[in-house]
Amino acid sequence: MLLFSAMAVCQVAFSPCDALNHPLARCAFVPRTDNVGTSDSGSSSLGATFSAKSVNALDRALADGSNAFVSTRIKREKQGFHWGRALLESFELLSIEQAYVVHDDWKWVGGVNSEKGIPFNHYWRDYKQSLSSWIHAGWNDGDPLIYGYVGHPVQGVATSYIFIQNDPKGEKVEFSKTKEYWHSRLKATLWNAAYSTQWNIGPVSEATVEKYGTKARPPWNQNGTWPCTTKNCYTGMGQIDLVITPVGGFVWLVGEDMLDRFVTRRVESATRNRFLIDATRCGLDPIRVGTNILHGKRPWYRGSRDAREVYLAAHPLNLSPAVSNDSSAGASH
Repeated sequence: MLLFSAMAVCQVAFSPCDALNHPLARCAFVPRTDNVGTSDSGSSSLGATFSAKSVNALDRALADGSNAFVSTRIKREKQGFHWGRALLESFELLSIEQAYVVHDDWKWVGGVNSEKGIPFNHYWRDYKQSLSSWIHAGWNDGDPLIYGYVGHPVQGVATSYIFIQNDPKGEKVEFSKTKEYWHSRLKATLWNAAYSTQWNIGPVSEATVEKYGTKARPPWNQNGTWPCTTKNCYTGMGQIDLVITPVGGFVWLVGEDMLDRFVTRRVESATRNRFLIDATRCGLDPIRVGTNILHGKRPWYRGSRDAREVYLAAHPLNLSPAVSNDSSAGASH
Protein backbone atom coordinates (compact mmCIF):
# COMPACT_ATOMS: atom_id res chain seq x y z
CA MET A 1 0.00 0.00 0.00
CA LEU A 2 2.83 2.40 0.83
CA LEU A 3 4.63 1.67 -2.44
CA PHE A 4 1.62 2.11 -4.69
CA SER A 5 0.39 5.19 -2.80
CA ALA A 6 3.75 6.89 -3.22
CA MET A 7 3.96 5.93 -6.87
CA ALA A 8 0.44 7.22 -7.52
CA VAL A 9 1.12 10.58 -5.88
CA CYS A 10 4.38 10.99 -7.80
CA GLN A 11 2.78 10.58 -11.21
CA VAL A 12 2.49 14.36 -11.49
CA ALA A 13 4.08 15.57 -14.70
CA PHE A 14 7.61 16.93 -14.40
CA SER A 15 6.40 20.21 -15.87
CA PRO A 16 3.16 21.50 -17.40
CA CYS A 17 4.60 20.65 -20.80
CA ASP A 18 5.31 16.96 -20.31
CA ALA A 19 1.91 15.72 -21.38
CA LEU A 20 1.88 17.75 -24.59
CA ASN A 21 2.77 16.28 -27.93
CA HIS A 22 3.89 19.62 -29.36
CA PRO A 23 5.48 21.59 -26.53
CA LEU A 24 6.86 24.29 -28.82
CA ALA A 25 3.37 25.10 -30.03
CA ARG A 26 1.44 24.85 -26.77
CA CYS A 27 3.84 25.06 -23.85
CA ALA A 28 3.42 28.21 -21.79
CA PHE A 29 7.06 28.13 -20.73
CA VAL A 30 8.29 28.75 -24.27
CA PRO A 31 8.00 32.36 -25.44
CA ARG A 32 5.34 32.71 -28.09
CA THR A 33 6.48 34.39 -31.27
CA ASP A 34 5.06 35.04 -34.67
CA ASN A 35 5.50 31.83 -36.70
CA VAL A 36 4.14 33.29 -39.91
CA GLY A 37 6.89 33.79 -42.46
CA THR A 38 6.56 35.57 -45.80
CA SER A 39 8.19 34.60 -49.04
CA ASP A 40 9.25 36.64 -52.01
CA SER A 41 5.84 36.11 -53.57
CA GLY A 42 4.07 37.43 -50.51
CA SER A 43 2.50 34.07 -49.53
CA SER A 44 2.81 32.84 -45.95
CA SER A 45 4.03 29.39 -44.92
CA LEU A 46 1.41 26.95 -43.74
CA GLY A 47 3.63 25.14 -41.18
CA ALA A 48 5.60 26.14 -38.11
CA THR A 49 8.80 28.00 -38.93
CA PHE A 50 11.57 29.45 -36.83
CA SER A 51 12.49 32.97 -37.71
CA ALA A 52 15.50 34.84 -36.39
CA LYS A 53 13.08 36.70 -34.16
CA SER A 54 11.80 33.50 -32.49
CA VAL A 55 15.30 32.07 -32.04
CA ASN A 56 16.45 35.27 -30.40
CA ALA A 57 13.44 35.17 -28.11
CA LEU A 58 14.30 31.65 -26.99
CA ASP A 59 17.92 32.64 -26.43
CA ARG A 60 16.83 35.57 -24.30
CA ALA A 61 14.49 33.37 -22.29
CA LEU A 62 17.24 30.90 -21.45
CA ALA A 63 19.70 33.67 -20.69
CA ASP A 64 17.19 35.16 -18.24
CA GLY A 65 17.02 31.84 -16.36
CA SER A 66 13.46 30.99 -17.30
CA ASN A 67 12.00 27.48 -17.29
CA ALA A 68 12.28 26.99 -21.04
CA PHE A 69 13.65 23.54 -21.76
CA VAL A 70 14.60 24.01 -25.40
CA SER A 71 18.32 23.58 -25.96
CA THR A 72 19.89 26.33 -28.05
CA ARG A 73 23.38 27.36 -28.98
CA ILE A 74 23.95 28.93 -25.58
CA LYS A 75 27.41 28.36 -24.11
CA ARG A 76 27.37 26.57 -20.76
CA GLU A 77 30.20 26.58 -18.28
CA LYS A 78 31.94 23.25 -17.87
CA GLN A 79 31.22 21.65 -14.53
CA GLY A 80 33.74 19.58 -12.64
CA PHE A 81 33.21 16.74 -10.24
CA HIS A 82 31.09 17.73 -7.22
CA TRP A 83 33.50 16.70 -4.46
CA GLY A 84 31.60 18.23 -1.56
CA ARG A 85 28.28 16.66 -2.50
CA ALA A 86 29.86 13.26 -3.20
CA LEU A 87 31.66 13.21 0.17
CA LEU A 88 28.47 14.27 1.96
CA GLU A 89 26.39 11.52 0.32
CA SER A 90 29.09 8.95 1.06
CA PHE A 91 29.07 10.02 4.71
CA GLU A 92 25.28 9.74 4.79
CA LEU A 93 25.49 6.19 3.41
CA LEU A 94 28.22 5.34 5.94
CA SER A 95 26.05 6.67 8.77
CA ILE A 96 23.07 4.57 7.66
CA GLU A 97 25.19 1.41 7.41
CA GLN A 98 26.94 2.00 10.72
CA ALA A 99 23.63 2.70 12.45
CA TYR A 100 22.35 -0.70 11.31
CA VAL A 101 25.50 -2.55 12.41
CA VAL A 102 25.76 -0.71 15.72
CA HIS A 103 22.16 -1.65 16.47
CA ASP A 104 23.06 -5.35 16.17
CA ASP A 105 26.47 -5.06 17.89
CA TRP A 106 25.67 -2.50 20.55
CA LYS A 107 26.83 -4.77 23.35
CA TRP A 108 30.35 -4.56 21.90
CA VAL A 109 30.18 -0.87 20.99
CA GLY A 110 28.90 0.55 24.26
CA GLY A 111 26.90 -2.16 26.01
CA VAL A 112 27.61 -4.82 28.59
CA ASN A 113 30.53 -6.38 26.69
CA SER A 114 32.33 -3.09 26.04
CA GLU A 115 35.04 -1.75 28.29
CA LYS A 116 33.31 0.40 30.94
CA GLY A 117 30.42 0.92 28.51
CA ILE A 118 32.23 3.75 26.72
CA PRO A 119 32.29 3.74 22.88
CA PHE A 120 35.73 4.24 21.32
CA ASN A 121 37.45 3.60 24.63
CA HIS A 122 41.19 2.98 23.96
CA TYR A 123 40.68 3.89 20.31
CA TRP A 124 44.28 3.64 19.05
CA ARG A 125 45.12 0.53 21.04
CA ASP A 126 42.09 -1.34 19.70
CA TYR A 127 42.68 0.00 16.19
CA LYS A 128 46.21 -1.43 16.08
CA GLN A 129 44.93 -4.78 17.36
CA SER A 130 42.26 -4.84 14.65
CA LEU A 131 44.75 -4.08 11.89
CA SER A 132 47.05 -6.83 13.16
CA SER A 133 44.15 -9.29 13.15
CA TRP A 134 43.22 -8.22 9.60
CA ILE A 135 46.75 -8.81 8.30
CA HIS A 136 46.87 -12.36 9.70
CA ALA A 137 43.20 -13.26 9.14
CA GLY A 138 43.35 -14.56 5.58
CA TRP A 139 40.44 -14.50 3.14
CA ASN A 140 37.32 -15.32 5.17
CA ASP A 141 36.04 -12.95 7.85
CA GLY A 142 33.49 -15.36 9.33
CA ASP A 143 30.38 -13.60 8.00
CA PRO A 144 27.70 -15.58 6.11
CA LEU A 145 28.44 -15.98 2.42
CA ILE A 146 25.47 -13.82 1.43
CA TYR A 147 27.10 -10.88 3.23
CA GLY A 148 30.41 -11.20 1.45
CA TYR A 149 29.22 -12.18 -2.05
CA VAL A 150 25.93 -10.25 -2.26
CA GLY A 151 25.76 -7.60 0.44
CA HIS A 152 29.15 -6.04 -0.18
CA PRO A 153 28.76 -5.89 -3.99
CA VAL A 154 25.47 -4.06 -3.36
CA GLN A 155 27.41 -1.62 -1.20
CA GLY A 156 29.89 -1.24 -4.06
CA VAL A 157 27.12 -0.44 -6.56
CA ALA A 158 25.64 2.18 -4.22
CA THR A 159 28.94 3.99 -3.73
CA SER A 160 29.64 3.81 -7.48
CA TYR A 161 26.31 5.50 -8.18
CA ILE A 162 27.19 8.22 -5.68
CA PHE A 163 30.27 8.97 -7.77
CA ILE A 164 28.39 8.79 -11.08
CA GLN A 165 25.56 11.10 -10.08
CA ASN A 166 28.08 13.74 -8.94
CA ASP A 167 30.05 13.51 -12.18
CA PRO A 168 28.35 15.78 -14.77
CA LYS A 169 29.86 13.76 -17.62
CA GLY A 170 29.38 10.26 -16.25
CA GLU A 171 25.79 10.91 -15.16
CA LYS A 172 24.62 11.26 -18.76
CA VAL A 173 26.54 8.25 -20.11
CA GLU A 174 24.70 5.00 -20.79
CA PHE A 175 26.08 1.54 -21.48
CA SER A 176 28.09 1.50 -24.68
CA LYS A 177 31.37 0.26 -26.11
CA THR A 178 33.02 3.64 -25.76
CA LYS A 179 36.00 4.89 -23.79
CA GLU A 180 33.81 7.53 -22.17
CA TYR A 181 31.54 4.91 -20.62
CA TRP A 182 34.27 2.57 -19.39
CA HIS A 183 36.40 5.39 -18.03
CA SER A 184 33.39 6.70 -16.11
CA ARG A 185 32.58 3.30 -14.58
CA LEU A 186 36.23 2.54 -13.74
CA LYS A 187 36.56 5.86 -11.92
CA ALA A 188 33.37 5.05 -10.04
CA THR A 189 34.90 1.69 -9.08
CA LEU A 190 37.95 3.46 -7.65
CA TRP A 191 35.60 5.53 -5.49
CA ASN A 192 33.90 2.27 -4.53
CA ALA A 193 37.25 0.72 -3.53
CA ALA A 194 38.18 3.75 -1.41
CA TYR A 195 34.84 3.61 0.41
CA SER A 196 35.16 -0.15 0.93
CA THR A 197 38.64 0.25 2.42
CA GLN A 198 37.35 2.86 4.84
CA TRP A 199 34.38 0.66 5.76
CA ASN A 200 36.57 -2.32 6.61
CA ILE A 201 39.79 -0.92 8.09
CA GLY A 202 39.42 2.87 8.04
CA PRO A 203 39.26 5.28 11.00
CA VAL A 204 35.44 4.97 11.17
CA SER A 205 35.03 1.31 10.25
CA GLU A 206 34.03 -2.08 11.55
CA ALA A 207 37.48 -2.29 13.10
CA THR A 208 37.08 0.85 15.21
CA VAL A 209 33.32 1.14 15.84
CA GLU A 210 32.39 -2.54 16.30
CA LYS A 211 35.89 -3.51 17.59
CA TYR A 212 36.31 -6.50 15.26
CA GLY A 213 39.66 -8.19 15.73
CA THR A 214 40.39 -6.69 19.14
CA LYS A 215 41.17 -8.56 22.34
CA ALA A 216 38.02 -7.08 23.85
CA ARG A 217 35.93 -9.00 21.30
CA PRO A 218 37.06 -12.63 21.34
CA PRO A 219 36.98 -14.74 18.14
CA TRP A 220 34.12 -17.14 17.46
CA ASN A 221 33.66 -20.60 15.97
CA GLN A 222 32.60 -21.32 12.42
CA ASN A 223 29.01 -21.94 13.55
CA GLY A 224 28.84 -18.48 15.15
CA THR A 225 29.27 -19.52 18.79
CA TRP A 226 31.95 -18.02 21.02
CA PRO A 227 34.45 -18.14 22.57
CA CYS A 228 36.33 -20.13 19.94
CA THR A 229 37.21 -23.70 20.93
CA THR A 230 38.40 -24.97 17.51
CA LYS A 231 41.33 -24.27 15.22
CA ASN A 232 39.20 -22.34 12.72
CA CYS A 233 38.48 -19.12 14.57
CA TYR A 234 37.04 -15.96 13.04
CA THR A 235 37.45 -12.37 14.20
CA GLY A 236 35.31 -10.52 11.66
CA MET A 237 38.43 -9.40 9.78
CA GLY A 238 39.38 -10.70 6.33
CA GLN A 239 40.47 -9.71 2.84
CA ILE A 240 37.24 -10.87 1.16
CA ASP A 241 35.43 -7.55 1.42
CA LEU A 242 38.30 -5.46 0.05
CA VAL A 243 38.32 -7.58 -3.12
CA ILE A 244 34.69 -8.61 -3.64
CA THR A 245 33.19 -5.16 -2.97
CA PRO A 246 34.88 -3.30 -5.87
CA VAL A 247 35.06 -6.28 -8.27
CA GLY A 248 31.52 -7.52 -7.62
CA GLY A 249 30.24 -3.95 -7.53
CA PHE A 250 31.74 -3.22 -10.95
CA VAL A 251 30.14 -6.31 -12.52
CA TRP A 252 26.79 -5.52 -10.90
CA LEU A 253 27.00 -1.89 -12.05
CA VAL A 254 27.64 -2.83 -15.68
CA GLY A 255 24.81 -5.38 -15.51
CA GLU A 256 22.31 -2.78 -14.30
CA ASP A 257 23.49 -0.34 -16.96
CA MET A 258 22.83 -3.01 -19.60
CA LEU A 259 19.33 -3.63 -18.26
CA ASP A 260 18.64 0.10 -18.24
CA ARG A 261 19.87 0.49 -21.81
CA PHE A 262 18.28 -2.56 -23.46
CA VAL A 263 15.20 -3.30 -21.34
CA THR A 264 14.06 -0.13 -19.60
CA ARG A 265 14.56 1.99 -22.70
CA ARG A 266 12.50 -0.50 -24.72
CA VAL A 267 9.65 -0.12 -22.23
CA GLU A 268 9.94 3.68 -22.42
CA SER A 269 9.70 3.59 -26.22
CA ALA A 270 6.67 1.27 -26.14
CA THR A 271 4.44 3.18 -23.70
CA ARG A 272 3.72 6.62 -22.29
CA ASN A 273 2.40 5.18 -19.01
CA ARG A 274 4.48 6.92 -16.35
CA PHE A 275 3.64 4.33 -13.68
CA LEU A 276 4.89 1.47 -15.83
CA ILE A 277 8.04 3.36 -16.82
CA ASP A 278 8.87 4.40 -13.26
CA ALA A 279 8.14 0.92 -11.87
CA THR A 280 10.40 -0.63 -14.51
CA ARG A 281 13.21 1.76 -13.69
CA CYS A 282 12.96 1.07 -9.97
CA GLY A 283 12.48 -2.69 -10.35
CA LEU A 284 15.43 -3.28 -12.69
CA ASP A 285 17.76 -0.84 -10.90
CA PRO A 286 16.81 -0.91 -7.19
CA ILE A 287 20.20 0.22 -5.90
CA ARG A 288 19.96 3.49 -7.81
CA VAL A 289 16.64 4.21 -6.08
CA GLY A 290 18.39 4.80 -2.75
CA THR A 291 21.24 6.84 -4.21
CA ASN A 292 18.78 8.99 -6.15
CA ILE A 293 17.04 9.81 -2.88
CA LEU A 294 20.39 10.67 -1.27
CA HIS A 295 21.03 12.94 -4.24
CA GLY A 296 17.69 14.71 -3.83
CA LYS A 297 16.15 13.22 -6.98
CA ARG A 298 13.08 11.12 -7.64
CA PRO A 299 13.70 7.39 -7.11
CA TRP A 300 13.32 6.67 -10.84
CA TYR A 301 15.44 9.61 -12.04
CA ARG A 302 17.83 9.07 -14.97
CA GLY A 303 20.36 11.79 -15.67
CA SER A 304 20.90 10.54 -19.22
CA ARG A 305 17.35 11.32 -20.34
CA ASP A 306 15.39 13.20 -17.66
CA ALA A 307 17.34 16.45 -17.91
CA ARG A 308 15.63 19.33 -19.68
CA GLU A 309 18.34 19.72 -22.27
CA VAL A 310 17.62 16.23 -23.63
CA TYR A 311 13.83 16.58 -23.59
CA LEU A 312 13.54 17.11 -27.33
CA ALA A 313 15.62 13.99 -27.99
CA ALA A 314 12.85 11.92 -26.42
CA HIS A 315 10.06 14.01 -27.98
CA PRO A 316 11.16 14.71 -31.56
CA LEU A 317 9.30 17.47 -33.31
CA ASN A 318 8.61 18.04 -36.98
CA LEU A 319 10.09 21.50 -37.41
CA SER A 320 10.18 21.48 -41.20
CA PRO A 321 7.72 23.99 -42.67
CA ALA A 322 4.86 22.77 -44.76
CA VAL A 323 5.29 23.13 -48.52
CA SER A 324 3.30 26.00 -49.91
CA ASN A 325 1.05 25.56 -52.92
CA ASP A 326 2.97 28.37 -54.57
CA SER A 327 6.10 26.94 -56.17
CA SER A 328 8.00 30.19 -55.72
CA ALA A 329 7.01 30.28 -52.05
CA GLY A 330 8.22 26.73 -51.58
CA ALA A 331 11.55 27.55 -53.17
CA SER A 332 12.05 30.52 -50.88
CA HIS A 333 11.25 28.36 -47.83
